Amino acid sequence: MEASPKTMNAPRQGLRLPALEGVCMKRVRRAASLVFSYASLNILGRVVQMITAFMVVRALGKTDYAWYSLANNLVGALGMFTVTGIGTGLMPVAGEVAHDRLKLGAVMASAARFRTSLLLVGALTGIPVFVHLLLSSECSVFKTSVLVTAALVSVLINIASQMMTTPLSLVGRYSVPQWENIMNCTLRLLFIAVLIGAGMADALTVMIITVLAPLPSVFAWMLPKARQYAAFEQPVDPAATQRLKKHFVVGLPTSLTYLFEAQIATFIIGFMGNIDKVADLGAIGRVALILQVPLAVASGILLPRMSAEQNQSRLWKLWIGSSLLSVLSGGAVLFGGWLMRHKLLMLLGPAYAGLEHELVFYLGFQVFSFVVTVVSMPVQSKGWVRHSWIRPILVFGCQALSACFLDLSTVNGAIGLMCAGSVGNTLLNVFLLFHGWRGRAGL
Repeated sequence: MEASPKTMNAPRQGLRLPALEGVCMKRVRRAASLVFSYASLNILGRVVQMITAFMVVRALGKTDYAWYSLANNLVGALGMFTVTGIGTGLMPVAGEVAHDRLKLGAVMASAARFRTSLLLVGALTGIPVFVHLLLSSECSVFKTSVLVTAALVSVLINIASQMMTTPLSLVGRYSVPQWENIMNCTLRLLFIAVLIGAGMADALTVMIITVLAPLPSVFAWMLPKARQYAAFEQPVDPAATQRLKKHFVVGLPTSLTYLFEAQIATFIIGFMGNIDKVADLGAIGRVALILQVPLAVASGILLPRMSAEQNQSRLWKLWIGSSLLSVLSGGAVLFGGWLMRHKLLMLLGPAYAGLEHELVFYLGFQVFSFVVTVVSMPVQSKGWVRHSWIRPILVFGCQALSACFLDLSTVNGAIGLMCAGSVGNTLLNVFLLFHGWRGRAGL
């Protein structure tokens, strides 16, 4: 009597299930090991950053710290302007040639050249505003000149660092940029500790140290390793440049919106409040550095992974898992910040006592922005930006509406304005994700 097909296949299927489970467990362990390794290095770097940040906040007077915060805001503004439009194009373009050293080098050269040109345009537009804020807060012409120059140099170093990080991330060598960051932060911590011990810490000296500290680790440590995967000496690729320009033009409304949204709180509180309020906002912002750990893990691992992933089903699973994880980690940070709000303010020093409500409010805003950033990761990794011209309408509309109900001369009012802009961004990101998954948001 012959066995039925079901009977003949039963043992074979029984053998396949354990094998399949073993493969799945190996993938889970490999992914967990990668995330743990990346997160542990990032946590180490962030801990050093937070120690340095708290030392600077406590060592500088409020006026000096406000000047230092304005200089760092200039770095952030110029960096955001030069990366936001290109960021949506760099990963997709680089991801297509990730395993070709020469082609990848040409893409990196094109992106670096284009970003440097954008820096010139952004500097001509943004520097006068920051110079006015510094001078109006009684910062001398000499100090203002040094702070602004240091900010420009810092942005150039950041551009070089990001160009080196991209090929390393695409080939999975995530630890190299992490160790660079740890060495950079440690060197900065040591120099600042010496300045504080010698009684020489002020806005000028701390900003100069901030610029000089990354030089050895970026150019002596990370550059030789990045050269293994990208030939940076390659000439600029006109085709890659045109694609990057296209992404920038399409993303220009987004660039300007992000820039305005990120800096408007500092501008308004500087004009309508006083310089001490700028210091308060900058100081509580240092506490939110802890959120940079999960965000760095997400952007450092997920962004290149999503960029290179061509299977829609795997991309969907990756997105769902990372989104759920971002909600859990963000909630944990917010709850921990609320529990430890008094201790965190003690670390900032007595000058910032009484900002418990502002601190928790700011952490809530940062957690919301973190979750939205992770959930929107496919937009950047896949270049789903076709309809991004709508962003200014939503962001500025939400902020204009909220401004009618906020006291913009206070820290809470400034944070509320940032929250309103983040809500507008979220609305557009949901729209782009919906159309992106349907294949209608790419360029």
